[in-house]
Amino acid sequence: MKINNLKLFFIFAFLVGMIYISIIKTEKYTSNSTIIIKDLSQKQSSSMLGSMLLGQTSSSMQDSKLLEIYIKSMEMYMMLNKEHNLSSYYSSNKIDFLQRLSPNALFGFWLANNENILKKYTNDLSILYNEPSSTLTIGFKHTNPRTAQQIVKDIISNASKSLNHFEKENAQVALHALLQQEQENKNLFTDSIKKLIAYQNKHHTIDPNMDVQSKSTILANLESGLMQKEVEYKSKLGYLNKETAEMHLLRDTLLQMKHSIARIKKRIAGNGKDELNKNVSEFELLKSEVDFNKERYKQTLVKLEETKVQVKQNAKNLIVVTPPTLAQTHSEPNKIKDIITLLIVLSFLYGILTLILSILNEHKD
Repeated sequence: MKINNLKLFFIFAFLVGMIYISIIKTEKYTSNSTIIIKDLSQKQSSSMLGSMLLGQTSSSMQDSKLLEIYIKSMEMYMMLNKEHNLSSYYSSNKIDFLQRLSPNALFGFWLANNENILKKYTNDLSILYNEPSSTLTIGFKHTNPRTAQQIVKDIISNASKSLNHFEKENAQVALHALLQQEQENKNLFTDSIKKLIAYQNKHHTIDPNMDVQSKSTILANLESGLMQKEVEYKSKLGYLNKETAEMHLLRDTLLQMKHSIARIKKRIAGNGKDELNKNVSEFELLKSEVDFNKERYKQTLVKLEETKVQVKQNAKNLIVVTPPTLAQTHSEPNKIKDIITLLIVLSFLYGILTLILSILNEHKD
């Protein structure tokens, strides 16, 4: 008798479930659109290849996942709610009584609060990322197919704005840091120039290297001239008296040239703090410091200009591969599939319960 009652109960439950699925359950239409995110600030082919080789997440995947999180957020829902009044929709008679939210519901899962409304929104939302093609398919279910289509359009429009907003915020932070760095590098560059100018003024030279080169040239010419005069003196000594005026003049010339050579050599070699070689090394250090600070300042200016461009431009571009579709037939519920699933589940439960009851009856007997 109990088993017969149980059988009738499960038949009744199946009929009620079938009626709910066939007649009462809300029919929803799905609109789908496929998009791809293009980063205009870099070459995606090389970045994707590098990511695959290094086992890193590609920029396209990161952007897509970031976009997915934003689309499912309360901020996106609030923007869509302004246009399509989704809060009222989830509490309206357009939704069947089992799925409908109510501000006066006794049970928490039917209460029309922000948490439950956001859950309803995300349940109607579908986002699928295709890694090989780097595309993102966005879908939304609604009782009105045209509303579903318009909501998908609005999601794409708002997502595009937000994605570039994130990039611009990022660039603004980088720009602020670069402006500080640019000022620091500029100060370093100007300070190094001032040190170099002070050194040049102190030592009365533009470039000690040039002084060394010029003195070396003069020294070489003097040494060459000295050799020629010595040869001339020795050759004339063979037929002229060394006490003649001409020979006295040659000896004086040779002596002056030797003094000049010795004086120039001493200047080149230097002595104490005034050593020319030391001056050259000090000058080279100051000059290399100027060159280094100049290059660093130059690179900072290049980065600064690039970042300014990033702040102004929309680096990320959402390209719509397939526009939002307008559904002709409902996608939910799948009545045949749901009824068969219900039948299988109820049959399974009925089998378990009848087995338990049979075992209990045997023990009683």
